[in-house]
Amino acid sequence: MQAEAVALTEAARWREASDARGKVVSWLENTTGLATLYDYVKQRPYATAAVGKLVNTAEAKAALGARPDVVWEDCNHEVRAAMHDDMMKSVKPEVEALLLRGRTRLLLYQGIRDLHIGVVSAEAWIKELRWGGLRAFQDAERAVWRISGEGGEEELAGYVQRSGALTHAVVYGAGHLVPADNGRAAQEMIEGWVMQTGVFEQGGSRLGLRGLTPAGARIDAAAA
Repeated sequence: MQAEAVALTEAARWREASDARGKVVSWLENTTGLATLYDYVKQRPYATAAVGKLVNTAEAKAALGARPDVVWEDCNHEVRAAMHDDMMKSVKPEVEALLLRGRTRLLLYQGIRDLHIGVVSAEAWIKELRWGGLRAFQDAERAVWRISGEGGEEELAGYVQRSGALTHAVVYGAGHLVPADNGRAAQEMIEGWVMQTGVFEQGGSRLGLRGLTPAGARIDAAAA
């Protein structure tokens, strides 16, 4: 099944490739018995009903600039059908274009427990980027990233590899929906990357060596 999905993708038969991928995902779900491939430790699927209740309030629509008559739906079937042919199209060309342009910093991140669109698949296509800075990125040490936990003790937040305009973060304690699984790490990742502080500092001067915790790796939320 996997070979069929790959062959159809290479032949640019996008709709058939998406269908083939769906068969692979369904087989994995049935074989493993997992509640969700998006996070292999969960005993039940993600609870997303509360999101709909929130974003469909008048206050949320006004803050987001959405039309009052629009109703937000979780995984809308019409939207999914419209995007079905795009499911197996690679985003690598778009990432390469941004990197080659040289004026935009990129942050790629995955939750370490995501089996659906996870770390291994991301690292595979990152290694194939047509970008002059790829060798430097591959040679850059992967830093251990820690944040303040309960009681002031540091806890593992993930791992970060960065060079030039590209940063790749793997978030510990999270699956596909990183903010839902590890909200504190997600917030500090975004703030640290935007402000270029801690382990996300421009130039990478604080990146650790051979897995050692880098000095000042904890991202201070107050920096934002």
